[in-house]
Amino acid sequence: MTISYRVLIAAALLAILSSMTSALPRFSARTGAKCQSCHVNPSGGEMRQAFGVRYGREELPVPTWSQDFEMEDFTNLIGNVLGIGADVRTLFYSRGSNNSFWQMEGDLYLNLRLAKKVSIFLNKGLYSGFEVFGLLSILPANGYFKVGKFLPNYGTRLDDHTTFIRTYSGFSAELGRPELTGAEAAISPGPLNIGGGIYNSVDAFGGSGSSLKAFLGRVDGMFNLGEGINLGLGANYFGNGSLSSNAIARIASDVGVDLAAPGVAAENTLMGGFGSFSIYDLVLFGEVDLMKTKSEGTTTEGVIAYLEADYPVVTGVDVKVSYDFYDPDRDVKSGSIARYSAGLEFFPISGVEVRPVYRWLNTENVVAGEGDDSWSEFHLLLHFYF
Repeated sequence: MTISYRVLIAAALLAILSSMTSALPRFSARTGAKCQSCHVNPSGGEMRQAFGVRYGREELPVPTWSQDFEMEDFTNLIGNVLGIGADVRTLFYSRGSNNSFWQMEGDLYLNLRLAKKVSIFLNKGLYSGFEVFGLLSILPANGYFKVGKFLPNYGTRLDDHTTFIRTYSGFSAELGRPELTGAEAAISPGPLNIGGGIYNSVDAFGGSGSSLKAFLGRVDGMFNLGEGINLGLGANYFGNGSLSSNAIARIASDVGVDLAAPGVAAENTLMGGFGSFSIYDLVLFGEVDLMKTKSEGTTTEGVIAYLEADYPVVTGVDVKVSYDFYDPDRDVKSGSIARYSAGLEFFPISGVEVRPVYRWLNTENVVAGEGDDSWSEFHLLLHFYF
């Protein structure tokens, strides 16, 4: 599909201002800290380290309210060998006359230290998926090596599974589990992170899956430009010998190819740019990905983009606006999807977040012959984190 030059220019500019961290990238942009400063998983997200726990309890909530509920000497460590954590997210969703509650997440994290710089990490959720890996933080330049089953370190790991950069790339748990078994390594010389990985293209029980492999290459960095000013830049590549099941489900109807039909092989390649810019409390970030899908001699190129701006009006309350864009086929003049979101992220006390968000979505002739369509929806998310 052909997208307007205004969209491409805006996406390209804000791709330079997008973030390379996970879960809530604005925190990395504001502090200038790397992912592993806050999280056990060096890719970011999930269980928090001591700095991440302290930041979440001392810097985010409304100060006077949080003090009334403060626990003295709080820690998520049991002795010096076991760390624990959890995330619970429940969503109330409303569109028109339809509304429903949805349990988005219920994850328990365990990190078992076997020795200095050696640990086993487990993330088990409500549903069938899980992450488990051994982590060796022994490479030069604060580098690491991990092996097991986990989410490849591609793009921006936002905590909203419905963002287009996660859903349409196949890295969202919305329609299935995106974790793959393999190995990943990275080094962090100075402000840079340089890494890569190799994984099973499609996982199956007992090693009975395909012999095809997926490959990741990634480089990113966070640079301090002055007091209160940080710039993040990054780029990555992910080549998958076979599309994941949730990517197949998303793309099949959009490109008009039955990728799930017997004998149909599909290969997916993602290339993206991301980074962030913060000046004191104002944070801008985003991501742009080019997605190439090959099937039965046909190649389809699509574009996925995400832009976001955040600003804390008072301690404990962040205003958030964002833009999602997805174009499954740049050679077709219609079929793109755009979504605009505006809302608040409210941290009343330690370990609790309330997030009301209003969204407007517009589809451009996604289904042939049906013309354009648009609708709005309201989300209210309640998040408990530990």
